[in-house]
Amino acid sequence: MRCLPRSIRNTFLSAVVVLACLALTSCGTTCVAGVFANGTGVVLVKNSTPPPACPLPTGMGMMNVAAGKSQICELCTASSRAQHIFVTLKSIQLHSVFPDSPNNPQWLELAPQLLREPRQIDLLFDSTPEILAQSASVPAGTYRELLLQFLPDTPDDPDALPAEHSCGQNRRNCMLMADGRVEELHFTGNSDSPELLLPLRYNGSSALAVVPGSTVDLRFTLQPQQVSAASPSEGWQIHYVLVGSASVSR
Repeated sequence: MRCLPRSIRNTFLSAVVVLACLALTSCGTTCVAGVFANGTGVVLVKNSTPPPACPLPTGMGMMNVAAGKSQICELCTASSRAQHIFVTLKSIQLHSVFPDSPNNPQWLELAPQLLREPRQIDLLFDSTPEILAQSASVPAGTYRELLLQFLPDTPDDPDALPAEHSCGQNRRNCMLMADGRVEELHFTGNSDSPELLLPLRYNGSSALAVVPGSTVDLRFTLQPQQVSAASPSEGWQIHYVLVGSASVSR
């Protein structure tokens, strides 16, 4: 086979490189090109702009979600000791870092069954975590927050209460005290849509990276916190506001 002259050969290689770069940069990737002659060469690396127009498909990971339980304070007096803390969940969502990405939605529902059948759980009583989602599919990406949404109290619609309701006729979220009192739980947001936003923590970081093929265990814990609030009709009162945290392990 006859060899092409060096100048023609280099021209041909350059044309191939240019075509390859054009094909790659159309997707916003990095073009790596080289022209070699007599053992020497030049390597060109070009980062394309604007951002990728046709990114590669995003892989999927899996996530298990559980609610941790707290121990009952045995040394507390009956008037200050909670025997049960009931909350009724209707949604558990992840918040992505890049909400505009089509492969990584802004809010990702982890427990769609709760939208159909909200679930009341007891945050006390025993030490066994409450499993709320198993092997939920999660697009690979970076996430920072967990959003918990609860059913509001609706006195005018008692038929909508869960079958295993334990807070009385008009409440879905409450504390049952050892002396028999029922205390109302307060949340952030308005009373028509109670919710709680929890930052994700993993190895000291404020963000969670889900990689394709990985399985992540997410556990959140909730507990009431006493807060003083003034009422025009009743003066200063102690309210119980639900706070929490979320941690991740692999």
